Amino acid sequence: MNASGQATGYYSDPQGFLHSFLLSPQGTLTEFDPPNSSGSTGLSINDDGAVAGAVINANGDHGFVRAANGMFTLFDPTGNPAQVQAIYPYGININGAIAGMYTDTNGVYHGFLRDASGTLTILAAPGAGTLMNEGTEPNSINSQGVIVGGINVGVINGVNTTHSFIRATDGTYTVFDPPQSPSSFAESINDSGVVLGEYRDENLVRHGYIRSADGSITSFDDPEAAQLSLSSTNIGTAPQGINESGAVTGSYSDTNGLRHAFIMQ
Repeated sequence: MNASGQATGYYSDPQGFLHSFLLSPQGTLTEFDPPNSSGSTGLSINDDGAVAGAVINANGDHGFVRAANGMFTLFDPTGNPAQVQAIYPYGININGAIAGMYTDTNGVYHGFLRDASGTLTILAAPGAGTLMNEGTEPNSINSQGVIVGGINVGVINGVNTTHSFIRATDGTYTVFDPPQSPSSFAESINDSGVVLGEYRDENLVRHGYIRSADGSITSFDDPEAAQLSLSSTNIGTAPQGINESGAVTGSYSDTNGLRHAFIMQ
């Protein structure tokens, strides 16, 4: 959702095909797919109303940008859709820069940045794994072009392990975890440089964290979130987004394993 209250997303039709939508603040729903495609997924919207997402057509998976006037532009991070198994343009900022990831044909994750001019850069955070289900996973970009996400380094001590990263506008990376955690993932960054993420403790319970612009980290949990992992790695608090005022949204799982949404202001 953007600052004006426009929202984008996608739905599945009765045949199982995915299609994008744009929802106005007044509740008007506009369904769309890029031309000559079998389906699409709207994943992010900026304050100008431009939508970034993924589309499938006869040539494979591509990223797309839908301008506020409804015009579409398709792009391929590698320049060759045959090298891409799936693409996820997770964030588009006010300048039109897009950050996201794609999976190659070997199942490895790669990050990408498409700047406002359309120039594409492949992103590889230091320490990211290079095997199937490993690699670099950008998740959010702010108006300055700072990108956050996670690196998947593979299975360590029987547990799939990730670490949070921040990529500055000069291309330098900061890889980190909250002090009490062996594994974490940055989910969102706002224009003040505040990073929202989640981490797992030694019992695989998930907790939220907020990393201030000065690097200090504060952890939090929804009061109703379960604090004991029985058999699921999804137990606990899973934040998703942070806005300019510092309000946080996400979900948590209760002691019965049921998930619920929350807003923390």
